[in-house]
Formats: sequence, structure tokens, C-alpha cells
Amino acid sequence: MSSDLSVAIYLYEPSDGGLDRVAILLANYLAARGVRSELWMARTEGPLAPLIAPGVVIRRVAAADGARGLSMVTQLPVLRRMLRRHRPGILFSPGNQSNLLVAAAAIGTGTRAVGRISNPIVRPGTRGPLAWLRRKRFQLTAWISCRTVVMGQADADLLAGGCGAIRRKVALLPRPTVTPLLWEAGETRRAAGPGERRELLAVGRLVPQKDHRTMLAALARLDRRDWRLRIAGQGPLLAELQQQCRHLGIANQVEFLGFVGDPAELAALYAGSDILLQSSRWEGLTATAIEALACGCQLVITDCTPNLTGIIADAGQHPMVPVGDAAAFAGAVEWTLSRPADPERSRRAVRPYAVDEALAAHHRMFAELAG
Repeated sequence: MSSDLSVAIYLYEPSDGGLDRVAILLANYLAARGVRSELWMARTEGPLAPLIAPGVVIRRVAAADGARGLSMVTQLPVLRRMLRRHRPGILFSPGNQSNLLVAAAAIGTGTRAVGRISNPIVRPGTRGPLAWLRRKRFQLTAWISCRTVVMGQADADLLAGGCGAIRRKVALLPRPTVTPLLWEAGETRRAAGPGERRELLAVGRLVPQKDHRTMLAALARLDRRDWRLRIAGQGPLLAELQQQCRHLGIANQVEFLGFVGDPAELAALYAGSDILLQSSRWEGLTATAIEALACGCQLVITDCTPNLTGIIADAGQHPMVPVGDAAAFAGAVEWTLSRPADPERSRRAVRPYAVDEALAAHHRMFAELAG
């Protein structure tokens, strides 16, 4: 299935985001199975660059300096020249921002473009003409792509919009998320004993989308003070969030760890925590929630994606809470602290997201498309 298959994965840079990790995991998996696997990047250095396997070919896609969106526009003619020169069977975009670029670049080249919906097609709160235009842009991209991968049925329905031709081009595949390290960490976790401090964890970039401000405001509302929050992530809001902690009087209970790139260290953080807190305004699926559940860690999360609702219920967790509602978030944390869930139930709920199984599904799709 792999000897004649060639897949180029477009990634702007190996940054610290979830889609960057998915792209690298997929490239590594394909290379290990005899596929000519390549990463095409504007920038080849970044926090996750050390994860790229030696068998993956790295090619630089020249781009103009400036903001990422404008820089990517300048890459269209470069990508088209690269496609004609290297002739991969598949050009894969791992996320929303590059889907249209990849689809347009592949037109008329013989390479099949495959995109992936990594964040909401229409963000929560977006209405009217802006929501309509955004939905139509995604549908146009799916129309000119060979296939578009979605992570939930809600995204599949919204993307198709009643159009059978687009529906036939949509593939619902699990996100490659849970590594063997995470499974092993979950097997060795120890529940907190009576009187022990409760360990809370947040994993994600310190940016407005993740809305750490609501999370911190919620924690300041708790009656109990037997907790510590560790935040794994870096970003431009660090100083602002540290100031908020001081203002709320919880600075001595919140620890900012910075970016945690070592998979073993991250797995240990999940396994050593009682609850993962996720306060995002929007997400596509949110890998951190699935990773935490795989480690038997409980979860308090906002209603940031419809793709996670069934998993939350299957795992026996508190229902998702309204976005931006600190009081509701605090109530969910209190509820969860007082009602330990069955870690094995949580682990069963996310078993379909095991990395090897999910990556194998992507591999099969690429092989079928390449024919």
C-alpha cells in the first residue's frame, strides 16, 4: 500500500499548536511505513521541530516576510512550482488556515489536495453575513479539494450544507491524539487521598482564544483553597495573566510552567493532575481534553466545540459549561472536585483517538485517493 505512495504535508512552521503536532505525527507515521513522506514548511525551526523523524524529508516553501496570512498568499506560486517539480500524490493541509492555499495550489497539477477542519467553520457568536461568508469559503475549499477531513459529525453537516457533491468529499476521521506514553501514564496514575492538595492543570497557548482569564476568575470564586493550578503553555498574555492572579489573590496557587514540549513530561503532568481545566472560546476538537481523559484525569471544559459533547457524556464528566461564564465554570470545578469519576470509563471514551489507529485511518484514505 505504501511503496508508490507519496505525501507532502504543508505546515507553515513546527510551532507549539495542536495541528502542528498532528502534522508531524502523521509525517513520522507515514515515513516509518515506507511512504515518501515530506513536510513542506515556510519556517523549519520551532518548538516541535525536534519531534520530526529523520526519515521525513523537509522542504522549505519560500514566503515573504510579514504576517502569516499575507505571507501564505505569496506562497501560492511557489507551492505550484514545487508540486510540478516533486509531484507528490497527495498534498495535505492539517488545518483551516492553509486549506484554501493547498487546494488552490493543487489545481491542474495532478496532485490531490486534502484539507482538514481543525477549528470551527463558524466561530461561536459569529452571525449574519460574516458567518455566511465564512461558511461559503469553507464550502468552496471543500469543493475544489479532493477530500476534507472533519473531526465530528457537526462539522460534516455544516460543511456539506445539504450539497451531496461536497458530502461525498468529506471524511470523518478521529484526530490522532493518544500516544502510548499517555496510555501508560493513565495506568500508573494515583488518585488524591483525603486531605491532599488537589492538582489542577491547564494546557494551551496563552492567547485570547484559550480565555485563561475566565478560568482564573472562576478559581478565585472557589470556597476551598486546597488546590494548585499549573499552566503549561507560552504566549503573549503571560504578564497580563500573572497580574490577574495577583489581583485575585491566587498568585501563590498558580504556577506558569511555560511550553512543555517533552511528551513524557506532559504525560506525567496529566497523570499527576486531578482535573484538566479548558476554558477556550472555540476549538475544533481540543486534543488536550482527549489526552487528559486518556490519562484518567477529570475534565472541566467550556462549550467550545460540538465535536466533544458525546465524548464528555461517555466519559462521565460534568456537562460543558457556557463560554466566558466564570460562575458556571467555578460551579463545575466544585462539582468535579467533590465527585471523582471512574478513570477507566474516561479512558474507554477516548480509545478511538489512539494515535496509531487514527494515523492508520489517514494512511488508508491517502492510499485510496492516490489509487
